[in-house]
Amino acid sequence: MISLIGIPVGLYGYLFPGNINIMVMELYATKRYRLLTFLLGMILIFECIYCILSLSFLNAIKSNSKLYAAISLAAYVLILVMGLWMVAEKKSNEKATHQNTIFRGVFNIVIHPQQIPFWVVAGILLSRAFQFNIYNLSFEAFVLFNAIGTLLAMLLYMIFGNRLLNYLKVNIAFFNKIMGAGYILLALYHWLLA
Repeated sequence: MISLIGIPVGLYGYLFPGNINIMVMELYATKRYRLLTFLLGMILIFECIYCILSLSFLNAIKSNSKLYAAISLAAYVLILVMGLWMVAEKKSNEKATHQNTIFRGVFNIVIHPQQIPFWVVAGILLSRAFQFNIYNLSFEAFVLFNAIGTLLAMLLYMIFGNRLLNYLKVNIAFFNKIMGAGYILLALYHWLLA
């Protein structure tokens, strides 16, 4: 069932530290469970909204082949650039590695505020195997599974908190190399099939 891929997509989208993860971790640590529950609900609702809007947009523009091709090309170029940047980073300078991780985050915010571009890129990557039609039951299941993946990422921060942050901090260069290589392979795989 292709919809199950929503779980790792949602988990990946929130796995690396950011303001939302840190906020969830802090609320859990200070036992502010009522506010935490409310905000988790808001996170999941907005995650679903951005997912639905972005993927529905991609489905709607598929008939405009030039626009879809341009967005697809931009998504793969972004993936390739991010991958090359992550792989080419010097391992010896840990401070620069952490700083570049922040710069990449800022770059992503500038290129695509909020989550819509994340979903546009994810949608382009998944479009070969998945039809993004909001009236399709498998699409609704994908959105649900994505929300489950997002919730799993939040639970990881609540349960493991500082240990997870420290692990990611120590191993950020390794994760950057792995993810960078994955991004490069995705871009090359697309261009080889095109």
